[in-house]
Amino acid sequence: MGPAPAGEQLCGAIGEPEVMEPALEGTGKEGKKASSRKRTLAEPPAKGLLQPVKLSRAELYKEPTNEELNHLRETEILFHSSLLRLQVEELLKEVRLSEKKKDRIDAFLREVNQRVVRVPSVPETELTDQAWLPAGVRVPLHQVPYAVKGCFRFLPPAQVTVVGSYLLGTCIRPDINVDVALTMPREILQDKDGLNQRYFRKRALYLAHLAHHLAQDPLFGSVCFSYTNGCHLKPSLLLRPRGKDERLVTVRLHPCPPPDFFRPCRLLPTKNNVRSAWYRGQSPAGDGSPEPPTPHYNTWVLQDTALESHLQLLSTMLGSAQGLKDGVALLKVWLRQRELDKGQGGFTGFLVSMLVVFLVSTHKIHTTMSGYQVLRSVLQFLATTDLTVNGISLCLSSDPSLPALADFHQAFSVVFLDSSGRLNLCADVTASTYHQVQYEARLSMTLLDSRADDGFQLLLMTPKPMIRAFDHVLHLHPLSRLQAACHRLKLWPELQDNGGDYVSAALGPLTTLLEQGLGTRLKLLAHSRPPVPEVSWAGSRVPRDTKDIQDPPKHKDSGSLTLGLLLRPEGLTSVLELGPEADQPEAAKFRQFWGFRSELRRFQDGAIREAVVWEAASMSQKRLIPHQVVTHLLALHTDIPETCVHYVGGPLDALIQGLKQTSSTGEEALAVAVCCYDDLSRLLWGLEGLPLTVSAVQGAHPVRYNGAGDLSSDQPPPSMMVCHLEGSGQWPQDAEAVQRVRAAFQLRLAELLTQQHGLQCRATATHTDVLKDGFVFRIRVAYQREPQILKEVQSPEGMISLRDTPASLRLERDTRQLPLLTSALHGLQQQHPAFSGVARLAKRWVRAQLLGEDFTDESLDLVAAALFLHPEPFTPPSSPQVGFLRFLYLVSTFDWKNNPLIVNLNNELTVEEQVEIRSGFLAARTQLPVMVIVTPQDRKHSVWTQDGPSAQILQQLVVLAAEALPMLEKQLMDPQGPGDIRTVFRPPLDIYDVLIRLSPRHIPRHRQAVDSPAASFCRGLLSQPGPSSLMPVLGYDPPQLYLMQLREAFGDLALFFYDQHGGEVIGVLWKPTSFQPQPFKASSTKGRMVMSRGGELVMVPNVEAILEDFAVLGEGLVQTVEARSERWTV
Repeated sequence: MGPAPAGEQLCGAIGEPEVMEPALEGTGKEGKKASSRKRTLAEPPAKGLLQPVKLSRAELYKEPTNEELNHLRETEILFHSSLLRLQVEELLKEVRLSEKKKDRIDAFLREVNQRVVRVPSVPETELTDQAWLPAGVRVPLHQVPYAVKGCFRFLPPAQVTVVGSYLLGTCIRPDINVDVALTMPREILQDKDGLNQRYFRKRALYLAHLAHHLAQDPLFGSVCFSYTNGCHLKPSLLLRPRGKDERLVTVRLHPCPPPDFFRPCRLLPTKNNVRSAWYRGQSPAGDGSPEPPTPHYNTWVLQDTALESHLQLLSTMLGSAQGLKDGVALLKVWLRQRELDKGQGGFTGFLVSMLVVFLVSTHKIHTTMSGYQVLRSVLQFLATTDLTVNGISLCLSSDPSLPALADFHQAFSVVFLDSSGRLNLCADVTASTYHQVQYEARLSMTLLDSRADDGFQLLLMTPKPMIRAFDHVLHLHPLSRLQAACHRLKLWPELQDNGGDYVSAALGPLTTLLEQGLGTRLKLLAHSRPPVPEVSWAGSRVPRDTKDIQDPPKHKDSGSLTLGLLLRPEGLTSVLELGPEADQPEAAKFRQFWGFRSELRRFQDGAIREAVVWEAASMSQKRLIPHQVVTHLLALHTDIPETCVHYVGGPLDALIQGLKQTSSTGEEALAVAVCCYDDLSRLLWGLEGLPLTVSAVQGAHPVRYNGAGDLSSDQPPPSMMVCHLEGSGQWPQDAEAVQRVRAAFQLRLAELLTQQHGLQCRATATHTDVLKDGFVFRIRVAYQREPQILKEVQSPEGMISLRDTPASLRLERDTRQLPLLTSALHGLQQQHPAFSGVARLAKRWVRAQLLGEDFTDESLDLVAAALFLHPEPFTPPSSPQVGFLRFLYLVSTFDWKNNPLIVNLNNELTVEEQVEIRSGFLAARTQLPVMVIVTPQDRKHSVWTQDGPSAQILQQLVVLAAEALPMLEKQLMDPQGPGDIRTVFRPPLDIYDVLIRLSPRHIPRHRQAVDSPAASFCRGLLSQPGPSSLMPVLGYDPPQLYLMQLREAFGDLALFFYDQHGGEVIGVLWKPTSFQPQPFKASSTKGRMVMSRGGELVMVPNVEAILEDFAVLGEGLVQTVEARSERWTV
């Protein structure tokens, strides 16, 4: 979002972004002495800015060399810009392994090889006789059922082979994994080991014996088990070196059978290799019924047989083509940033490598292409090819004995066959995961085709965790409930095929059920299952006690199952599920699907249909209708109760709900306020008796687009309106005279509205307050030439020149720019209903951090608008929750110093104009505000941030957002529930030098506080709710009046911070220069006392007197003044 945000770095890739000097000190180490009073001032504006490289004339016009010309030609052909080429090369340099680390890894691999082949043999025993295992050794496999035929003996591996991406040079940092295949000797295996998990039992015993001996070796820092792609039948042994290289590499040992040991015809997807009688513990059925096929089980066996052949294929295709290797590395980064390669059923780096091989074999990628072109080609293929419908194959053979693609489609969700034609590489990939990959590929191609300057940053450097990418998230916990779901859905064959893993067995039917139920509300459903935790082998050495050894994790121990819902805003808030007509044959299926929720209803067109109606009165409740759908369907069809579904869709709504409507976040009041504004506009247009007719009425207040959170408070602020009058030559040309004429118009306006429409009005010289239907509108009459009159400056010679003055700029902003901005944001709210909630959450959070007075409403609204107008690499938010998370991310990562935030309202700015704006920004950076926000109507001056924030305040906001984002995401992703969601809204008070605590009895907005008070004090409220003819009290806010007095009296010594929405604390921070001794001057003794230092009279702050004045100025409002003396001294 936005140009060149300095986003979260990819685990050390690309250096840290430059940020402004830390301000608001005190968040660091404790125990600072008196010297800490000398705080760092803001750095000079030019420091840290990106500056163009200065070249001499000779260097600038030097002829390019042949090498440079070739480089430029390559860039033009293989990349679409020189900048992109530099970025890609820098990224690849960061994620690749250095030669020095490769040498250390090679040395470690040689040591592993020597130790593995020296592990002692074990005599042959029955598979069920495991007494030969040393005491406390656990087999990393659930042996259920335990009884199985066959014998086992341990012999050192016949061959140790490094396989996978390490040899190819496509593995990427930071997690370097080296896969090693251990070929088990033929003497260990028997002919029928493919049946009933015998091969997997022997494989697990082989690893258990290896682990026991390797754990005793001082070479290894840790020896533990993990599971290949989350498959519980296929453990692998993880070895890490001891000492400083512990994080250097993880070696994964994979036992595999000898080549050609298993007959491929027995492992086809239509064959059965797990007998029902053995698995269920029943006697064989005598009715001759066929055994259900076990395609996943067969595939897992085949995967072990194909490790070396896949390595040979990849080595042949990628071996000498550096561009292909670079493309694979970029694709792995792309997958990792989107968390698509994590957990069971992920789209792994191995799959994209094989996909590159497929595209090379079909001539869609050439070996001379650059890494960027390979990335584009693969993303284009993924975006346009649905492997769930039309599978692909690397097999070139026309052997009729090979199974057809249709057989694989019947057994698997996603089909991609290897060169043998028998192994489905995507067997573990679910349809939901592949559709998510397709969706992300389409978004990425759109981004690449736009050729945006920040495309690289958004595509490869911006992480997309599930909680930030999906509108709603739900956790199924505990996972043991899915076991009952398998029984209810009668998934016995799937359980048999998956080795009892009921989570994997139920995942496909579960996602299909929810996709059908959510229907048009849903754009995309994705699942995230955390990787199975590693099983420690007693830490680093031989276990001293059997308690140190962990049992293999059960299926229910693999965390929770998390589902992400990406919603369509157009269908999200519908309360009706319309079914078929009652006499249609589909009506029975509809009733069966929805259960007791389905009922017959007669509609206005006379049709009698099946329908489901959801209970939702307010917009916030309508946004949560998917919660009702999910819990109903899961309880009805899978026996998963509502208590096991932890739905995260609207926990933050409580912070923007009105006081009078606890279930509404203000959208309903917004609609009423807008209707009331439209009615009043029509009344103004039709007024009779004004000397000049009304030519235009414009709204100039956030209420038109930003919800009615403030309107629902006890003392709502007035909504601003600008009333333009027709032109006339009778207007005076003197600024003061114009103001007097405008004051007369304000009085006449109030008089006519009262006479003709009976509205309660109160007129002043600058505005007229009008009460209509419970809302107060503040109408300001505008004269179009007044800003120009205020710009006129007369020289001593009598010459009149036009020059911007503070008064003219302020008037132009309030009467011209603000109405235009309000209108544009109102249109954005109509297009994206979630904008209101996101903007209000953002402003509520900033104000809760006591920083609200440094940021205008308009500036924060524009930052929120950027999330919807420039959402890349995401889509526009459909819920306030995900929009607020992205707001925190944008604030904390955007490079405010070197880039303007361009908010392209109504898409008025072309690409060329945006480039020009960025160029002008860099040239004029030192004259611009710290925070620059550009809109089509404000391209150069950033009028909404001219008065703030300062560099220190903006940096403090960046730091707070960076701390709040991971904390809030962790809370929302907790399957046990988010806990206290208001934690991130509570301000850190330990950074302030003085805390002034206020009495709640005199805080008008006390009930809007982050932590709602148990008892509140409200005076002057009507006994009966609803519209009234009495004009409400406007502008009565004792804390704000007290703050004005404090800033007027002590603004040169301290900064004051307060939460306007019911805050009970004012934070005081001494200015860095306030404690520096000043020369004695009789005219500037306010708040200071005279001291003698070095024989000279100097003045220093009289802290005790100042604190006493704080209490005196706020008598009756201030409860206590808490001086945090440990933080400062004179």
